[in-house]
Amino acid sequence: MKEIDVNNWNRYKQYKWFSSFSNPTFSINKEVDVTDLVKYVKNEQKSFFVCFLFILMKGLNSIPEMRIRYVNDKIIMYDDINPAYTVMTNAGTFENVASKNQRSFELFYKTVKNDIENAKVQTKVKETYNDSKLFNEYYITCLPWIDFSAITHPIPDDKESLSVPRICFGKYHERDGRYKMMLNITVNHAFVDGYPLSQVFVNIDNLLNNIENELR
Repeated sequence: MKEIDVNNWNRYKQYKWFSSFSNPTFSINKEVDVTDLVKYVKNEQKSFFVCFLFILMKGLNSIPEMRIRYVNDKIIMYDDINPAYTVMTNAGTFENVASKNQRSFELFYKTVKNDIENAKVQTKVKETYNDSKLFNEYYITCLPWIDFSAITHPIPDDKESLSVPRICFGKYHERDGRYKMMLNITVNHAFVDGYPLSQVFVNIDNLLNNIENELR
């Protein structure tokens, strides 16, 4: 983790400009090919959500701009960011769950699967909606019931939460013998421009095309 010297930052001009907006976020919605991942999870009888989450985290964390946060009046770049995601409990309510990111797929899968199962059996939700004070997370949600073309996220007023990227992916569907899925990533333009966000999608595509090597 390191603090960014804002006054000597090479994108100081963009930061100052977009920070003046009440809502400086922008989104890219892109269809991704998850054919190899679908085949993998069916053969290995694993969770599609957890496996894709691992790929997603690897793609997000590969781009430095995605790891920048506004914390305690400072701009911080983290070395690694954790996934925070929504889980539907057995009671039919939703709970926010934060897992420790792991570089090892085996350890990541075990950690996230365990966190999800613990959240599912909760009989009541937490009193607070988001307990995190560090914001070293990605806010992730999934709509596995529908295939959408675009989505917007509720955007908070506070600068710290506003610096956290928000991600959503939908239901995968088959078309012409391939499985496709819409992926949305929403970022704060004060920290992330179009090029680095585009590179996130490029990296995710590359990871999805190399599933057998990535999920081992």
